[in-house]
Amino acid sequence: MQFDSPLFLLLFLPLMVVIYYAVPQKYKNLSLLAFSIAFFAWGEPVFCFMLIISIILNHYFGKLISQSEGGNKKLFLILSVVFNLFVAAVFRYAEFLSISLREFISLFWMGLGSFVPIVEFGLPFGVAIFTIQAISYNIDIYRGTPRSESIADTGLYLAFFPNLIVGPALKYKNVISQIANRDNSVKNISEGLFRFALGLMKIVLVSSNLKIVVDGIFSLAATSLSIAISWTGVICLALQVFYEFTGYVDMALGIARLFGFVLPEEIDNPYGARSVTEFWTKRWRVSLSSWFKDYIYIPLGGNRKVGGNEHSRKWMYINMGITIFLCALWHKASWLVILVGVYFGFFLMIEKTKRVGRIKSKIPEKVRRVLGNIYSVAVVMLGWTMLRADSPAHLWSIMRALAGFGYINTRMGIREFFDNESFIIAIFALIFALPFTKPLLRKLYGKLCDKFSWFEKVYKPVCTVVMTLILAFTILTLSSGENGIFEYFRY
Repeated sequence: MQFDSPLFLLLFLPLMVVIYYAVPQKYKNLSLLAFSIAFFAWGEPVFCFMLIISIILNHYFGKLISQSEGGNKKLFLILSVVFNLFVAAVFRYAEFLSISLREFISLFWMGLGSFVPIVEFGLPFGVAIFTIQAISYNIDIYRGTPRSESIADTGLYLAFFPNLIVGPALKYKNVISQIANRDNSVKNISEGLFRFALGLMKIVLVSSNLKIVVDGIFSLAATSLSIAISWTGVICLALQVFYEFTGYVDMALGIARLFGFVLPEEIDNPYGARSVTEFWTKRWRVSLSSWFKDYIYIPLGGNRKVGGNEHSRKWMYINMGITIFLCALWHKASWLVILVGVYFGFFLMIEKTKRVGRIKSKIPEKVRRVLGNIYSVAVVMLGWTMLRADSPAHLWSIMRALAGFGYINTRMGIREFFDNESFIIAIFALIFALPFTKPLLRKLYGKLCDKFSWFEKVYKPVCTVVMTLILAFTILTLSSGENGIFEYFRY
């Protein structure tokens, strides 16, 4: 079941809302957990049993950790982490590791690699975020966070389905208070519906149209790639990733808000970043970066003082390298994703060097901000292109065309890849993704509210009517079967 399916929109979600608000307060968490398990069971009933077993075992590990002292406390924590990593390794990495081992053996002993069996268990939905949330649950309890005695509360934290697809990745210490007590108000319901409708619109009306353009351009032969066509493809790819990912996050946050949860923001004007470090720590997948920092980088030593002495820069880079590698491996069991992680990690490490700091200090602030934004967006766009290209040769042909060494395509221009609707959508998508658009709109809104006392009262009802009409149109589009499959659904 997907968030954009008519079944989810017209049956599952409305039924979930009705039952949640109909049951007494003490059963609300249990009702959300039951619907989350049903969401899992709809497409993957076999893995549903694994989910239930994991919830029970993690709840029991949490109890043992909270009731133990000294060495036993640490032992139960280690056992809980090993259990969760084992589950992730079996279901998420077994196939990747067996295929990699087969190919490695075949490099040295031709034919022997075929004797290595390919182990494939399937990929349960949401297992990546479930795993790191389960680890957070046990570590936070070990560090002193109060633990709920209710297994329904534990299960809701671990398995609440909206955020298990692309995030945000929740830390137990930050969300336990909302699990125990949250505001089930009309305001939260209206804001949740608005956010959900916004995300659905991004996915169905914007990202799906951009995907058609991207697929068309990236399917061209190298001899058809002109500089204009290749730049159009790369820019549309960056926009597609932005609207697809932020659309899904908006939908997840909107669903959570319907039930009183105010989850942390995951995306913040990412193409406004002025460095690759800022992009990955403050703009894109913020909760994930924070999780790896708190539970991997800092425990490794980070760049803190240890024993009164500063860590050498060598150890700081080693800690960064380990964290970046694990983060890339968490994203997907693929050598390509690991390679792209190394690519981004290179820029993250370069930005930490003293020489870069000295160079930046000599550049005027305004110039530094502009150049930093251009540099970071270029690095990110190339990273998306690396993930999207079909092969290294395909990537090289795109890069040559981007640099102006492509072919002069006299048979087609960029308008060949757009119909009128998708061209207009692409223009508006570009405008709203620019780094200065969001701050300008906020500034304009504030000025209008200050100048006209009636503006704020009129603005919200008008927005509600417009979003309702757009939502109705989007659902009709879904019913016509024009929607695609979310790229990040099994992330």
